[in-house]
Amino acid sequence: MGLVGGTKNGISPQLMDLPVRQYVDVGGVRISYRQAGAGPDLVLLHGLAGNARTWERQFDAFADKFRITAWDAPGYGESDLVSTEIEVYADTLAAFTTALGIEKFTLLGHSMGGIVAGNAAGRFPHRVRGLILSCTMLGRKQTKGAPLGEKYLARLSQLDELEPIEYGFARAESMTAPGCDPEVLEHFAGIAAETRKDGLEGAARVISEANNERVFASLSMPVLVLAGDVDQTVTKDLTEEMIAAVPKTVPDLKVHYLPSVAHAPYMEDPDTYNAILSGFLTTLS
Repeated sequence: MGLVGGTKNGISPQLMDLPVRQYVDVGGVRISYRQAGAGPDLVLLHGLAGNARTWERQFDAFADKFRITAWDAPGYGESDLVSTEIEVYADTLAAFTTALGIEKFTLLGHSMGGIVAGNAAGRFPHRVRGLILSCTMLGRKQTKGAPLGEKYLARLSQLDELEPIEYGFARAESMTAPGCDPEVLEHFAGIAAETRKDGLEGAARVISEANNERVFASLSMPVLVLAGDVDQTVTKDLTEEMIAAVPKTVPDLKVHYLPSVAHAPYMEDPDTYNAILSGFLTTLS
């Protein structure tokens, strides 16, 4: 697996050997995923505009040292839907990893995936070696069953009104920093264009109603927080609220704000993002 002619802060147009999509049955729910590498397990959870393809640069950087598993969240890729409660998504993740024979792992969740990761790590701390929270928060803490916020309703309307690639570019431009490399925008847009409306609606409901403050009290593993310093999707106040909820008893808490990137640092500046990840992962071995 590798990149040909990679750019410093972008995605090469010649991405090679993305792991093929695989499938596993989790209690009657089909989950699609991609997996590569050998070694300690690193599980990756994408955000609202992503899928397992989100992590191409991380597969490339870490599959020589880790077994990397990236799921398509419920309603994304070719994964089935599940009930739209944060606990159900986290339970599905726990059952998914068990089905693949992954018992203890480092867990990286981005944005929506970070909310799922935080809930799973708090409820199943014995299974998570280290927790990486990327551009994420505790949740929107909305009353269960309340109407979705205007931001999410607008995205759902765009999926109906726009061609898939137009929707993809709308998401890419809103979630990256001004002046983002055009190749990064194009790559991001191609992934976001694959978004399914049922998956987006379910994930938006999970984000809206989640509140991980209580389960964070059970975190007992090292925690790394990554954020973009110009992220307008998960703003600094939401990041800081989440950091404040991490108990003082965790063995290690590291926080990095990546300069000049917004809500997709894994793609906007993968070199810096991966270097920070590498340093954290080294401390866990």
